[in-house]
Amino acid sequence: MFHHRSSAGEKKAHKGSSSGGGSASRRTGESRGPVKKVVSGQSKQDRLNAMKQMRDNKKEELLLRKRLGADRDDDRSAPPKVVALIPFHTQADTLSLKRQILLACGANAEAVAALPPHQPAAALLPPFAQGGPGNGKPRVLLVDPPRDLMAVLDVCKCADIVLAVVGPHASLEEPAFDDHGYRLLTALKAQGLPSLIAAVHGGDDAMAMMSQKKAMDSRKFVTRYIASELGAETKLFHAGTQEEVKSLVRSLGGATPKEISWRSDRGYLMAQEYEYSSAEGVLCLKGYVRGPGLSCKHLVHLTGHGDYAIQKIVVLPDPCPISANRKEGGDGQTARIVDTLPSMDVLDTARLRPYDPTAAEQTWPTAEELGEDAQMMPPPKVPANKRRGGIVPAPNREEGDDDEDAEEDDNMDADSDEGTPSVAPSGAAETDDGWDVSSNMTMEVPSAEVVAAERKRRMEMLERSKEDMEFPDEVDTPLDIPASQRFARYRGLKSFRTSAWDPYEDLPLEYSRIWEFEAFASTGRAFKAQYAEDCYSFENGGVSTWYCAIFVAGVPPSVLEQQPRSVPFILSNIFPCEQKVSILHTTLTRHKEYTEPIKSKQELHIHCGFRRLNARLTFSEPPKKSSSCKKYRFMRFFHQETTACASFYAPVVFPPSRVLAFTETSMGPELVASGAVDGVDPKRLIIKRISLTGYPFRTHKAKGVVRFMFFSPADVRWFKPVELTTKKGLRGHITDSVGTHGYMKCRFSNHIKQDDTVIMNLYKRAYPKWYPPAWGGAADATAETA
Repeated sequence: MFHHRSSAGEKKAHKGSSSGGGSASRRTGESRGPVKKVVSGQSKQDRLNAMKQMRDNKKEELLLRKRLGADRDDDRSAPPKVVALIPFHTQADTLSLKRQILLACGANAEAVAALPPHQPAAALLPPFAQGGPGNGKPRVLLVDPPRDLMAVLDVCKCADIVLAVVGPHASLEEPAFDDHGYRLLTALKAQGLPSLIAAVHGGDDAMAMMSQKKAMDSRKFVTRYIASELGAETKLFHAGTQEEVKSLVRSLGGATPKEISWRSDRGYLMAQEYEYSSAEGVLCLKGYVRGPGLSCKHLVHLTGHGDYAIQKIVVLPDPCPISANRKEGGDGQTARIVDTLPSMDVLDTARLRPYDPTAAEQTWPTAEELGEDAQMMPPPKVPANKRRGGIVPAPNREEGDDDEDAEEDDNMDADSDEGTPSVAPSGAAETDDGWDVSSNMTMEVPSAEVVAAERKRRMEMLERSKEDMEFPDEVDTPLDIPASQRFARYRGLKSFRTSAWDPYEDLPLEYSRIWEFEAFASTGRAFKAQYAEDCYSFENGGVSTWYCAIFVAGVPPSVLEQQPRSVPFILSNIFPCEQKVSILHTTLTRHKEYTEPIKSKQELHIHCGFRRLNARLTFSEPPKKSSSCKKYRFMRFFHQETTACASFYAPVVFPPSRVLAFTETSMGPELVASGAVDGVDPKRLIIKRISLTGYPFRTHKAKGVVRFMFFSPADVRWFKPVELTTKKGLRGHITDSVGTHGYMKCRFSNHIKQDDTVIMNLYKRAYPKWYPPAWGGAADATAETA
């Protein structure tokens, strides 16, 4: 009989065996001893208070460095905080305010009086604006751009503080912001505002002419307007007297610059001075380098002009030193070269992949060749990477997830303004609602015929936009050509959301010239880290925060002709692969101030971070539900108060980056939409849908005869496999053709009513418009010649 043996004795014998901690003590010959509690001299509350003080000190140190404008952890002096003085009213006098601030900082009165307008000026803040002992000596760089939208946006791209200047007069009838001021404010909010301070200054004459009662009333209205437009937390200073200006200067010294996400990883420079050598084609820009810094190993971008290479970087003595004995940038007395470009061959300047007309060719053996070798293998398929252009591989050191019509428009979407000559704006060419029909034109005074053609084009656009909102995607079947021929490129889908669609199917020739990324997000992170390492690899941390001269090579004389004299040059780095062309996708939201229709593939002026370019945007509606096969429905018009995905050919931009879209009007550029960059993905499916409609002629329960969808029996038989839907939610299919006029018998999922509408949805893939001027190419360049 089997029984379990008692193990009580064994447990006692093996107590404290090798599995316990006593064996280790016996092996070492040491006794474990009793556990003693360590008693600290401080109580628990004292330790908590000490840790809290350490955290507060660290936080205060970080805030202090940010307040000084420093974003580094070393002991370098922070560069001057860029203060942009933006006039939001014609009464605002930014030049007078800039001079008053410089005088309050202790600048020479004669030099301040001779300071020209729109000239950047640096100053060391006086002791009363520097904070307590050991808090450093902040400096400011004052810039007053002209009241031009592009100039204001360019300067604010580099600004740490925006000083919003308004006039001293304000009332219900006369707001503190004029019409142009509101346009500036809307564009700045869309681009991203840094730290904001408001000031009231209208010049000495304007402020002296106001009576005390009128001045008090105006102050109340100005305060209300500032709180309404800029926020109640925005500080407002009345800079009419010297004491008030000193209070403003003290606020500038204590203001903490806000971090702007889209420029935090990029090195940039706002030029205070520049020199140009026409013989060598070299542009020398002098200013403080900000961000991670600049390096000759990477290309740079001149805002509004294009991409160039840095020939050399020279560190110069600081024109606004913190102290006379402090040596900035090395010896502080002489200029020295810290980085040079050995050769242009080390830089990758290719924008497009080389054109290879034989890349997609595929030959089949003849009958004689098949007879000679019956065992010949079939020809290999064209590799996918040959058909779809180059792929930038993902970096090996970092893993990441993949970020998920060159052909002409159809006749129904063809541009109705082709062939219309362009003319200059004219006050006489206006409609009843005051719209200038020549606002989009740029030649001479329009004739009566041209004005009539432009008015007709605008009315057609308005009608088509309204029709697209009421009857989206509905088209009429043509009578002169068969529907099977007219809609040969379209197909039916069982489900728009879940049906499969090969993203590499029948790609246009333009896709063989652009670049594709294997893992766009991880590639961007790796390139940003690589750029930071290259910038910090020389001079013990690069040239960030130093006053330098950047020599930009290959700059044509036309750059200086196009650059306004009163607007400083803006130089910024571009990461590796950002000079290459691909399909850029952005998310834009339409602004309600602009009421004119915006059509897909219409040319718009785009601000994308530090870049400015012209592009033809293709709008699409993002999918509302996630699926394995994401499809974006093509939008013919970008309607009011909607959000859409905009896709276009452009140089690569790694997010985050803000996007602003402008159109040219009689009053200058006007903001129509704003948003952000999504990424680069040529595989994204933009699907164009059309809806053919028919009407029940006879109905019986779930059966019916439908007419006016097609007009020939051949078309009915051709589209017979495509599923039908109705506006009341039924599904059905074609069973047979009736007669010779395109009538057809249909069966539906439920009873069909006489007042219902039968719809057949057809789909095809749409592609962005090929537009080489977006990256500096010729407007008439094709995919073969670009």
